[in-house]
Amino acid sequence: MENIRCGCGALLFRAGHGAIHGKIEIKCRRCGTLNSLRPAEPSPERRERLSERDACASTVRG
Repeated sequence: MENIRCGCGALLFRAGHGAIHGKIEIKCRRCGTLNSLRPAEPSPERRERLSERDACASTVRG
């Protein structure tokens, strides 16, 4: 589990690896800052699209 904290140091929530799949916005109870979080790695669907695009680009060039 990873602790996700605001810039002021307040604990926002705890999450396991890969628990965040999309964009999350959470307001800090201590300072009121709106924190926007995204997954660290792109979703598997995005990786497939990139690899298909790279394959198409290599066939066009060759």
